[in-house]
Amino acid sequence: MMRSPAPGRPPAPVRPAGTAGRGGPPLLETKLAPPVRAAATVLRRRPTDLLTAEVQRSPLTLLSGPAGSGKTVLASSWRQDQGPGRPVAWLTLDGYDDDPAVFWSYVVEALARVGVPVSDVPAPVPGEPPGASLVPRLVADVAACARPVVLVLDDADHLTDRSIAAGLDLLLRHAGSRLRLVVCGRADPPLPLHRYRLDGTMSEIRGDQLAFTAEETRDLFAATGVPVTDEAARALCAEAEGWAVGLRLAAARLKQGTPPERLVTSLAHDDGSVAQYLFAEVLEGQPAGVRRVLLRTSVTPELWPDLVDRLSGRRNTRRVLTGLAHANAFVELSPGAPGGLRVHPLFREMLQAQLAYEHPADLAALHRTCAAWYAAEGRPRTAVAHAVAAEDWGSVSRLLVDDLLVPRLLVHGTDAALHGLRSLPPGVHGPEAAVVRTVVALAAGDGPDPADLAAAGRAAAEGGRLPLRLSAGLACLVADARTGVPPATLRDRAEDATALVAGLPEEEHRARSESTAVLAHVRSAAVLRTDAPTRQLLPVLRAAAATAHTAGSRRLRRRALGTLALLEALEGHLTRATQLVRTAEALATEDGAEETARDPDAATAQAWVHLRRYAPAESRDWLGRARARTRAAAPGAAGPDPLQAVLQAQHHRLRHEFERAEQALRPHLEGDLLPRWTAEQVVTEVVRLAVARGHVEDGLAILRDRGRDEPWSRSLQAFLGPPGGPVEVGGRSAGSLSEVVESAVVRAWQLLGRGDVPAAAEQLAGALDRARPELLRWPFVDTPPEVRRLLRTHPRLRGPGAWVDPSSGAVPAVPGERTAASAAEVVQQLSDRETEVLSHLAEVLSTGEIAAAMSISVNTVRTHIRSILRKLAVSRRHQAVRRARERGLL
Repeated sequence: MMRSPAPGRPPAPVRPAGTAGRGGPPLLETKLAPPVRAAATVLRRRPTDLLTAEVQRSPLTLLSGPAGSGKTVLASSWRQDQGPGRPVAWLTLDGYDDDPAVFWSYVVEALARVGVPVSDVPAPVPGEPPGASLVPRLVADVAACARPVVLVLDDADHLTDRSIAAGLDLLLRHAGSRLRLVVCGRADPPLPLHRYRLDGTMSEIRGDQLAFTAEETRDLFAATGVPVTDEAARALCAEAEGWAVGLRLAAARLKQGTPPERLVTSLAHDDGSVAQYLFAEVLEGQPAGVRRVLLRTSVTPELWPDLVDRLSGRRNTRRVLTGLAHANAFVELSPGAPGGLRVHPLFREMLQAQLAYEHPADLAALHRTCAAWYAAEGRPRTAVAHAVAAEDWGSVSRLLVDDLLVPRLLVHGTDAALHGLRSLPPGVHGPEAAVVRTVVALAAGDGPDPADLAAAGRAAAEGGRLPLRLSAGLACLVADARTGVPPATLRDRAEDATALVAGLPEEEHRARSESTAVLAHVRSAAVLRTDAPTRQLLPVLRAAAATAHTAGSRRLRRRALGTLALLEALEGHLTRATQLVRTAEALATEDGAEETARDPDAATAQAWVHLRRYAPAESRDWLGRARARTRAAAPGAAGPDPLQAVLQAQHHRLRHEFERAEQALRPHLEGDLLPRWTAEQVVTEVVRLAVARGHVEDGLAILRDRGRDEPWSRSLQAFLGPPGGPVEVGGRSAGSLSEVVESAVVRAWQLLGRGDVPAAAEQLAGALDRARPELLRWPFVDTPPEVRRLLRTHPRLRGPGAWVDPSSGAVPAVPGERTAASAAEVVQQLSDRETEVLSHLAEVLSTGEIAAAMSISVNTVRTHIRSILRKLAVSRRHQAVRRARERGLL
């Protein structure tokens, strides 16, 4: 059969497809067709469409990626996806094809099978160079085709012969638009790729474009009969970094019943299939010197030139790794780190396992080398991790103390780079080791060993180098804050530690910030044990929350926000308390904290808010959560237990379960003296319980014993006195919102006893007006029936008091709502730094506290404040805060 000759050329005899020709090498049919696609193969439109576009655009398309990245599957899927109008020739290569005669025999046959009118040229003889006319005749044959032809060379990294590369280059350059060459391989072929790039005649699809996306991973698992959730697909895709073979092996394990969450953390170790593939396909074929470099450098995820030389014990090792990177051997340039390289995590895990098997005695020395290198490079956290892996506990302790990592442990509780510190043996001596063991115990919520704590105390008091004194002092302070150390002593020691923080070098911003957060936490723990009124506690807690936020300590910030929410709730600022609780709970959710590991103060605050708004069911739910959290909390927390008892007693009192209410309160009334902010709530509830039971004299006796001269007891004294008695109640503007409203309600009750109904109604109207924005219903619910009746029946109160009914649908006022006039005023934009200073001003921090929280000087803070006042057109700090809230800046 004769094919149509090219115009202007005489007909040439054509060799029948599927034969080698006279004297030519025998050809294998399986190499001239793509491998059969697996039944569960997913046709990925994203890379397939990309390959289509690149083949149309460029004469040469390079599909380059590591073993198992899906090159062959993509090219084969793309070929099957092409219509009849595009002939695609296929040739799978191996080591036997790196012979010009064999290679060109296969190329001629592959092209002939898709309709190229191949000339009857003498067949190449194996071992001899093909005739000089072979490639030019083939160029002419391809150019004579009526339709463009695509030639796919799979596993092209087997081609190393320069004459083959020269022939392919000639074919590409002179076949015109009639030939599109797709080259698939792990390594780049020996073609003049630099010239193609300059000419714009080459397209490249590499590993990052071949990698599976999370959506494609989900589709792959579904196709193999093991559908997984979107979250599991994302996690497994991230673990394998989109590596096709790794995901297929994971699918096989899923079909055997392995849970997806187990594979996420053990894909390289689960059944050895991933490791076996990587060993056979990547490591086993490497020369001994390259294997040694890969194994010894696997102890670190970052392959910096100097570090690699030290680990391998030879110079210029980076050339070896760069060669592996160019060969797509699971080594690649480290993104964002010029000069550095990285190894694919799964390949590195396999190398580590192989290193531990072949050279277990070298592991400790290699990790010590890494620890010393990272310490010298100013990366102490990474150095500590390697020292821990080497079990070099002396170096671990010194690094943690001298590089001021102890404050980080105290602030964050744990650190991903510092796992293994709990293994620090008790036999390691020295003050640094004692400090580290103390801090590790505190971070885990345990009590430190008394001997370690005593050694840390001596290190803090006896002088020595500044990092040791500060680390030891902070460790002792946190330990003391959990015990019964007097608050005044804690405050004095905190001031001593503050002086040490001030002595740190200016460049130690992180250590300054973290140490300041620890000290603010200690101060808040101390002041919560004192008899300071709630209004004096609030600024201290705000400072603790602000410094924790600045230090990036979500753990300390959650704790401070929870206690701050509780104090705000006690003051009657229910909306603010709810906002703080939401922030604390959101942080806990983002951190993946279990319910019982969350802050009990936050739950107690929310239970308090719900009961003050008279939502008993919601309050009981949050109270149950608060009590569960308290049972699981570390010892030393101040506040929630007594207030949870108050809430429990109030719930019982609402149901007239007076005996159960008394049982809840009795331990806190008869035990140790409580700090003022909790004592006033316990005593108030005990007195009201006594009145509810008709034991007014008992209530008076308790009040005389526990709070007669306290300002907060004035309303109670009036409440216990006869209606219309002479007891004077504070004015509307005195005390907290809760105190003001309760005072007005009691005053109304007194006036009713005197028969002065209009004056009583006026008092209640004022109380309703003050309580309405917060929906503070409790003072109007927990009051004598005469007052409740007046609220329902008096014309002056029926409308303004309708919101007291929980079924009214009333909602709290939105804080910071702007009026039309204020919104129209022009305010000059604040900078980011000024906005941060303004937020600290809103938390009632002093200039010095703001400077410490932001790690800047006091003078700089004052400059920012002057600028804020000018831009907001105010003269006082509190005016700036108010105006900022009006305009939504806070």
